Amino acid sequence: MNSKRINAKIVMIFWELGELLSRDNLTKSLANQEIRRLYREYLKLYVKISRMIPEYDNGKYKGNINCYFYALDLTLPYVFKESFERITKHPFCTNLGEISALKFFRDNFLNPTSSDLLDYVYTDLDTLKIKAYNSGINIPLHHNGYKIAIFMENNKRSDYHFVRQNIDGSWSSKIGYEECIVRSDNPIDYLNDNIYGIKTDYELVKTLELVKPSKR
Repeated sequence: MNSKRINAKIVMIFWELGELLSRDNLTKSLANQEIRRLYREYLKLYVKISRMIPEYDNGKYKGNINCYFYALDLTLPYVFKESFERITKHPFCTNLGEISALKFFRDNFLNPTSSDLLDYVYTDLDTLKIKAYNSGINIPLHHNGYKIAIFMENNKRSDYHFVRQNIDGSWSSKIGYEECIVRSDNPIDYLNDNIYGIKTDYELVKTLELVKPSKR
């Protein structure tokens, strides 16, 4: 599927969203279900036409996303967020599992393990048809992709953090939903010392090399 056909399909998703929002009998429950469904369909298409390897972009990013979607170089168009929050009165969060319609990660486990975390990551990546290969912080790329590093905090097993490596070799991450992008040469060094100046206790779970699907 070429980029013109993909963009045409994206336009149809926004048209379908507009049709949904124009319904007189649109309930919170239906809005919650359908807006999320359309957003997932949008992401499956967007990832095919987005850049193959992210750039630092002077700390810029698209949409009110968290560290997870920033690491995957995904976006949240304002129309999805605004319409969802206006109707449901709940925040639209880009959490683990949102891509593959899994239950909210922090609600699904009493004491999640790193294996639980990775299961969610792999399911989301598979939904987007992003290939994932085992890698390491200092291991060269072998598949012409880019790397992400996945962390969990030792004393809060449901608290995770994602960092990505950009095309220039630097590592960067978004601090939650805050308007803060942190950049470093090594994600492990700054992560445990530099979040709001508070020392944290994150443990590296996995480093993956990601390869996005081609539009061809």
